[in-house]
Amino acid sequence: MKVYGRILILILLLSVADVIRAQNSQDNVSSPNTALSALVKDALERENAGDLIGAIEANKRVLQIEPKNVAALNTIAGLYGKLGKFGEEIVWAKKAIAANPQFAFAYINYGNALGSLGRVNEAKEAFEKAVQLDPKEPLGVYSLGVLAEQQDKFQEALGFYQKSIQIDPKFENGYFNLAAIYANFKRFDEAVAALKKLLELNPNAEDAKAMLGDIEKAKRRR
Repeated sequence: MKVYGRILILILLLSVADVIRAQNSQDNVSSPNTALSALVKDALERENAGDLIGAIEANKRVLQIEPKNVAALNTIAGLYGKLGKFGEEIVWAKKAIAANPQFAFAYINYGNALGSLGRVNEAKEAFEKAVQLDPKEPLGVYSLGVLAEQQDKFQEALGFYQKSIQIDPKFENGYFNLAAIYANFKRFDEAVAALKKLLELNPNAEDAKAMLGDIEKAKRRR
């Protein structure tokens, strides 16, 4: 049985739209602005097209209109993380935190960068702060699970992944990593159940289908 892993959200790339939705939920958005809306749309289109440098520049143009726009600041951080420029990700995540110290997603980006640089204790503190600020968001505890798994603390990671789907029963990434942990513990029935739930949520999840097939083969060989 192979060991399953998942490259997930060690680099958190939040699109402009995703961050703005989260920011809206915290009642901290500036009034609508036509020019700003056009720039946000351009940034999102560039991001979706894979033009990460262009997306960064588009978000910087957003900041020319609204220098403390936390959505743009945090998205720039995530984009730099996606490019593997973790020092820059830290710089921009700190700017997002300074703009809104209550914005949980900024601490996620900050923690991702710290974790990628091996600064595990600081990363854990950042993720815990995110959980404290927004306990109803599964990404904070999920990120703690990824960090624990990186340190081979698999039982601890299992608990975090379980908690992530308790917080949000539709959180697909939580089901996938939970299934991977169960598979590595040879708890195949639980792994299959997690994957089937994920596939109910997203029938096109090819990585989940592949893992499910491997597990079913392993079960038949037992």
